[in-house]
Amino acid sequence: MELYYILGLPLLFAVVAATNMLGLKLLHIADRLTATVVFGLILDMAANFARHADEPIRQGFFYVDALGIWMLVIVGTLYLAFAWTSKAYLERDTNIRYGYLRRFTHLEGRFYALSHLFVWTMMLVVTVDSLGLMWVTIEATTLVSALLVAFKFTRTSLEAAWKYVMVCTVGICLALLGTIILYYGQLQAMGNVQPLNWEFMAHHAQMLDHDVAKLAFAFLFVGYGTKIGLAPMHAWLPDAHSEAPALTSGLLSGALCICALYVLLRATAIVMPVVGLDFISNMYVGFGLLTIALAVPFVLVQRDVKRMLAYSSMENFGLLAAGFGLFMPLAAEASLLHMFNHALVKYMLFYTAGTIMETYATKNMMRIHGMMQQAPKTAMFWLLGIVGILGMPPIGVFFSKFYIIASFFQAHHPYLGILALVLLAGMLIGILYHAMRMLGGKPTRKSAGELMGKLDSCVLLLMLAVSGVVSAFAYELPYVGTLLTEAAKIVLGGVQ
Repeated sequence: MELYYILGLPLLFAVVAATNMLGLKLLHIADRLTATVVFGLILDMAANFARHADEPIRQGFFYVDALGIWMLVIVGTLYLAFAWTSKAYLERDTNIRYGYLRRFTHLEGRFYALSHLFVWTMMLVVTVDSLGLMWVTIEATTLVSALLVAFKFTRTSLEAAWKYVMVCTVGICLALLGTIILYYGQLQAMGNVQPLNWEFMAHHAQMLDHDVAKLAFAFLFVGYGTKIGLAPMHAWLPDAHSEAPALTSGLLSGALCICALYVLLRATAIVMPVVGLDFISNMYVGFGLLTIALAVPFVLVQRDVKRMLAYSSMENFGLLAAGFGLFMPLAAEASLLHMFNHALVKYMLFYTAGTIMETYATKNMMRIHGMMQQAPKTAMFWLLGIVGILGMPPIGVFFSKFYIIASFFQAHHPYLGILALVLLAGMLIGILYHAMRMLGGKPTRKSAGELMGKLDSCVLLLMLAVSGVVSAFAYELPYVGTLLTEAAKIVLGGVQ
């Protein structure tokens, strides 16, 4: 029953928020209460599951194993952070003279409804039991998130939403074609028994035809790779992340893209025994490193603060793809941990970037200087987030990046490991250059002052602390190590 409550409460709140039945004060309270209860239920489910890691949850069309639980924890954590920071963000945007909520009244309920519906669709992605249903839910996330990208209803946001829908729809159509081909392979080899059911197909994967499975994987990789933001199918990502509200950008980067990666990993587990590791590994590692390589020059010449963070997301998704592509226990566990760390730190960064844009009434980094003098608290969060996402200790991204890079050398691919290090160094130089210019120097633009409140500041600091503690003591913390180990086994081709 826990699973039904987890999926039902966000949907119920979305309906209530859309109808504007509640006053603004009650709306904020209900938002926080819903996310907190859902997150508590997810943690309880994770704890119960870790005690019985060999028993996946099967309820109707739903199937949740260790990998699904891990993804639920990531989405639930961002859901909780969203709920406890959204009130301050929306009130700030309503009060400042250039905020879009100030120009249009009664949009808070619509924003909450779309955001909770967005989280609900992502939770569906990681809990359904069929590759076909996974495709449907991924498409649902595109439709809902497109409305959030276009929420400001400006020319640039509408253009970004249009590009997002067009590019991702093409990708999702290719993923659908791959899913159909895989279903054709299942009909040939296994008959019309539990069509596209992930657990059934993974158990009988050896029966699939090699050529059919290889062709299906190629389409699935390109299709879902578009949604992940892997190069060269990444064109939508910088625009969407730049134009969406900061809260939405955090959810897009931290949760949505890894949901697409989750579906791709599920499909990979099915075709791997037939296609073999070499072809799949080359695809993951090759496109992963290409994604990082293409992100580096764009970061160096970037002017838009949120687009810079979007290219940073491309770097991290590329590293994730390369890490999973090594198909080693250390790399798989480190990549799963990196999903968690990147989600928390990137949400914190997008929220801070939104605050900076409101503080200075611009998103052009070239016009922002002297933050340390004008807005020291915001500057501190910006510096902590930048240090964190670049992989410097003690924030969690350091640990997961370190182990992914170490896996290249452990897998006897030292040249690829060195190449990854060089590319990451290029990202570090570019991002640090822009961040330090914003922090130092003489102020050239009037600042609105500190806009962060006590509550959202505490939430952001807690996210950084949780990232560091979970990463440093993953195998000492109750249940975390078990979930990571069991989830990595599924990624590597095991079936619970």
